[in-house]
Amino acid sequence: MRSSRALTALYSAALLAVVASASSCSLWRAIVGTSGPPPRPFNHLAHLERGVDCLSCHEGADKLDVAGMPPKDMCMTCHEDIDKDPQRPLEKKVAWFLDEKGEAKWSAFTKQSKEIRFSHGPHAAKGVACATCHEGIEKNTGLRPGSIQRMSSCVSCHESTASAYNRCESCHSEITATTRPPNHDRIWKRLHGQASKMGAEAATANQCNLCHEKDSCVSCHQTQAPENHNSFWRIKGHGTAASIDRSRCQTCHTSDGCDRCHQETAPVSHTAGWDCPRNRHCNGCHVPLQTSGSCFVCHKSTPGHETAPPMPAWHNPGFNCRSCHAASLKHPDNGDSCLSCHR
Repeated sequence: MRSSRALTALYSAALLAVVASASSCSLWRAIVGTSGPPPRPFNHLAHLERGVDCLSCHEGADKLDVAGMPPKDMCMTCHEDIDKDPQRPLEKKVAWFLDEKGEAKWSAFTKQSKEIRFSHGPHAAKGVACATCHEGIEKNTGLRPGSIQRMSSCVSCHESTASAYNRCESCHSEITATTRPPNHDRIWKRLHGQASKMGAEAATANQCNLCHEKDSCVSCHQTQAPENHNSFWRIKGHGTAASIDRSRCQTCHTSDGCDRCHQETAPVSHTAGWDCPRNRHCNGCHVPLQTSGSCFVCHKSTPGHETAPPMPAWHNPGFNCRSCHAASLKHPDNGDSCLSCHR
């Protein structure tokens, strides 16, 4: 019994730890808007304001492949006396960035994939300023691990200033325009649609036309329906989606395809009593108030409303019909102009 209770207590403690961890992560994401770890408080802005330029700390960045990172001794040239202040918080001292061996832990901030080919020297020789690639660094007050430059910045810059070096192999060791990316395996067929919707704003790799022609998407989806195009989608889902954003349907479908199908298959709302003599369709379309345009999507040539009584000759088209007829209306009022039917 005791061992059982102890095991239960252990599980409970582990569960609480997981919940606490998840809660703290969620809280941090809510505060900074990212799932990444909190930034280390290295303040570029404060250093630049004191006249410390980029090359003072990053020796060789104007000539070498890799920008030199400042060793402890370089930092202590200024901080030897500054950090002696007992009132100075630890996060503003050089010691904050040192590991157990007393060496600066810069690798977490500068680590780049081995796949990437990049040299600072040639860019600096062409007059490319540091802030061109390290956008906002002059105002940066905290370093975030993995905060490397985005591919979209490289591509857009190369398009305008170095088009000859805007090929895959210019920056990548192995990836080419014909190389299948590693993430295009397993469940990519299910995920690629969401990635394409997120677009290049989220990641340049989401920009399908880097490798694919637009026609290839269309030709594929004409033979392979998206996964959400299941039975529910056919019966009801697609109508709801189309009413929210019809343009998404037009990515693959043309309006004549919708018309052709609905001439043979009535919408699920068109059940018994929809048409004469009850005419429940009026209440379906006009209550709550909305325009009658939804009917004309299919019923462009329906003559029913054309038989409405004409407007009396002595009525001025500028009259407010509802000021007199509101109480005597025999049909739902959807707010449309009465002259649409009573001409």
